[in-house]
Amino acid sequence: MGKKITTRRSISVKGLTYQRIKKFCDSQNIPVSGWLESIIAAELDAKGVPEELVLAPKAQRKDASEEIVSQHFTF
Repeated sequence: MGKKITTRRSISVKGLTYQRIKKFCDSQNIPVSGWLESIIAAELDAKGVPEELVLAPKAQRKDASEEIVSQHFTF
């Protein structure tokens, strides 16, 4: 398999939502990002959304649509 692009991005959640997530993850001794990524992946898998192939480095991309696929979100 090819090398994964690890560019990180962020999304916003309500403060109360973040506090609930953080409290839960702390009680389970798991990282927030890992827990959320596993939930998102499971939901996408359940809906049949395919994983995209590894993209070329940013400088070699041909259009903006490839940028959207390669983004990772941090919380």
